[in-house]
Amino acid sequence: MGRGSFPRDEYEDGQAYDSEDSRYASAYGDSFGDDGSRYVSAYGDAYGNGGYTDEQSRALMPVASDDERLPALASDETSVPTIIPGSGVSMGNPFIRRRERPLTLRLAVVTLTVCILVTGLFAVTPLGSSADGSMSSFQALSGAVLWHNSVSFHWYVALVGDTVESIASAQHVQVGGIYELNGLYAGQEITVNKEYKIPDDPFYGKNFRPPSLITTGYGKTVLGDSPWTSIAGDPQEGALCGPNGNGNPTAYHLVSPNPGSHWVRGFTWYHNGVDIAANAGNPIRAAQDGEVIWAGWDFYGLGYSIKINNCFHIATVYGHMEQLLVKAGQNVHAGDIIGLEGSTGFSTGPHLHFMVEVDNNPVDPMAYYGWSVCRVTGAC
Repeated sequence: MGRGSFPRDEYEDGQAYDSEDSRYASAYGDSFGDDGSRYVSAYGDAYGNGGYTDEQSRALMPVASDDERLPALASDETSVPTIIPGSGVSMGNPFIRRRERPLTLRLAVVTLTVCILVTGLFAVTPLGSSADGSMSSFQALSGAVLWHNSVSFHWYVALVGDTVESIASAQHVQVGGIYELNGLYAGQEITVNKEYKIPDDPFYGKNFRPPSLITTGYGKTVLGDSPWTSIAGDPQEGALCGPNGNGNPTAYHLVSPNPGSHWVRGFTWYHNGVDIAANAGNPIRAAQDGEVIWAGWDFYGLGYSIKINNCFHIATVYGHMEQLLVKAGQNVHAGDIIGLEGSTGFSTGPHLHFMVEVDNNPVDPMAYYGWSVCRVTGAC
């Protein structure tokens, strides 16, 4: 075996070399030194007497008997790696071209990208989300697609006696802006010690109209799970009915629902009744004969509340009571005590939220009292 660990072999020129000889080949040719060894440089340079010394030599490449190149061996620590230049031409034949994408596929990808970007500008959000982030199931179902602009606002903590109108006036903003930012429904009021968003823009929400919880229409009477889903319709068997005014509001002869109270505020597009206030515990009375079709706790702002079907397409609603004294299915006469005044639900102080509905649609109660404040408050 030689220095390169090659076996003794015969070569094409007929010469044999002993075990101490080594055979090397370069990338381009070969030559031999005086000691009988066969050396070739990486660039075809000859080595030996007329060539480079060992100290100057480049790395050589050993070859086997079949001229197959083997890993190069360095003669000493000063040798450098062999660098074999290439032509830069791919050895693959034929060269495989990149597959072209069809125009249809390209258009589909572009369209999908645009849709994703546009969709990111929109979001589905319930209109009824409250200021503290809580959300009722009804509000979740009544969601709508809204354009999300960045609205600058600050927080306000409701005080005793506050209303949306008084806050809007003091803060110099629009009532609609407060309703919109806080997800309030028409008729919903605010609660003491609760934080509400107040827009910084004085014109924000100027034309906003809050959605309503009320199911309108007339048909069969339904005892629902709230004053909003309880439908006043054709009277049930045995139901007590008030006088038929035949469309003339004062002819229905409504009496004061909260005698001895004082006026707080009236009916507007965002407030679906009138507020009349007295001391907590003041008796609340039925405004007309009828059948109670709702008496319970309303989660949407009215707290302890009652709805009476007065027949002939008329119904009355009473909210924020401290205690209920009647139940659904019970008949009452005008002036009967049905509950006690309170401040339950969304409220900033003891008062009665009183509503009159025609075919379950809120209308201004004052028309039924000849537009007289003293008649509706019982102060005449």
